[in-house]
Amino acid sequence: VFYNPVQEFNRDLSTAVIQAHAAQHLDVLEHEAGEVCEDGLTVLEALAASGLRSIRFAREIRGLKSVVANDWSKQATESIRRNVTYNKVDQLVTPHNGDASMLMYQHKQPKDRFNVIDLDPYGSPTPFLDSAVQSVSDGGLLCVTATDMAVLCGNSPETCYTKYGAIALKTRSCHEFALRILLQCLESHANRYGRYIEPLLSLSIDFYCRVFVRVHTGQAVCKQSTSKLGHVYQCTGCESLAVQPLGRLSTHKGGAQQMKYCLPTGPPLDRGCEHCGMGHHIGGPIWIAPL
Repeated sequence: VFYNPVQEFNRDLSTAVIQAHAAQHLDVLEHEAGEVCEDGLTVLEALAASGLRSIRFAREIRGLKSVVANDWSKQATESIRRNVTYNKVDQLVTPHNGDASMLMYQHKQPKDRFNVIDLDPYGSPTPFLDSAVQSVSDGGLLCVTATDMAVLCGNSPETCYTKYGAIALKTRSCHEFALRILLQCLESHANRYGRYIEPLLSLSIDFYCRVFVRVHTGQAVCKQSTSKLGHVYQCTGCESLAVQPLGRLSTHKGGAQQMKYCLPTGPPLDRGCEHCGMGHHIGGPIWIAPL
């Protein structure tokens, strides 16, 4: 069964963020870690392997109602079951054997959705994003890891496009670029179902990206997504960057409360770089709103 000791900081971080998320929904001080809270959060670890992360959630986070630890491997599920029993968290953690995407699709009805979904796959998380954005509750927390940093950092732009729907560029800020591609991908998947993301914490650590986003529902706000996304022009000489948003927001003359959605004019620069006169590569679209 797969276990990665290098990801200890990832697990520490996830525990802290979920605890902070729980504290915004209920008075966690009234509850002890390890006890079932009837009004607490429901958590899904979709790719649990040994179940270590789910067990840590159960033992360390206050205000949980249940944790589902899923893995497609029967051997891994048996390992989760043994680990759960050994750590005495049977009352909170339920091992589940099955396909992660199918499990999430089965919980896409609003009454069945999870308050927190943790996706930490080997490689790219994109095969699981469509089901994840549908099965997390309104205002729920989605925690996503991507370990294919070579792809996200521009080593294979065509592969990045097939996985994330964006062209990666090799820049000095390639790790931030990777985070913004991942957030763009999450926003794109959420928008298809009238939902949108609110990034809370976005980190590039060692060999992976880790993002924590809230997922909200609202068709009107989804229309603003084009102003949060954009293409990036990178000079082939001095590597200076310029951003071209996909959309622009303005207010109607009749009232400040009414938003107007416009197409932007562009490109944002001349044919040659203003600094060195060289041409440009075009990457993206990426997330251009705050991380």
